Amino acid sequence: MNRLGVVIGILALGFLVGCSPAGSGSSGAASAPSTVPATSAPIAPAPTNGEVANATPHYYQEQPQTNLARIRLLIGPAETSAELCTTISEVATGLMHRKSIGPEETMFFAFGEGQPRSFYMKNVPFDISAAYIDTEGVVSEIIVLKAMDETPVSSKTTNIQYVLEAAPDWFARHGVVAGAAVRTVSGSLASALYGKLHVR
Repeated sequence: MNRLGVVIGILALGFLVGCSPAGSGSSGAASAPSTVPATSAPIAPAPTNGEVANATPHYYQEQPQTNLARIRLLIGPAETSAELCTTISEVATGLMHRKSIGPEETMFFAFGEGQPRSFYMKNVPFDISAAYIDTEGVVSEIIVLKAMDETPVSSKTTNIQYVLEAAPDWFARHGVVAGAAVRTVSGSLASALYGKLHVR
């Protein structure tokens, strides 16, 4: 082999070694990938235009809820077709961002189990009344919630599974008081809502 062939061979060998991926070798072992696959967890976007970098995440929506399912309730001597909230987003949003509540409008919150409950009025610019209802479907108490008041109003008992919100005088006008039984037109709350409750 002439001298020119040897030089070309050495240059070619050097070129091949220089283009090898980092970490590769001649041992035959597979090299590690140069990038690590992304995880499935979402990454929060960087805050923009005045957002707080460490803002607490929230579940409520930024606009009024529409097209909620309805449930027909028999509550003491009254009957109402209430908007139904069962998901985290629905429960967290409730009546937020609405301008008013009609005299016969109601909203029903259904949870997966009985617990102490606290409701407040973030982003709700009108007064309402609310009935805390226990696991047996009995009104435990009726409370008043004031417009835009973010002070939680806690239940007096620890087994509240349902809450019915209404206009401020709805319960009084319909003769509904503590101790009233609440059920659906098809039976008990538990049986009518079985398998539909997503929030503890």
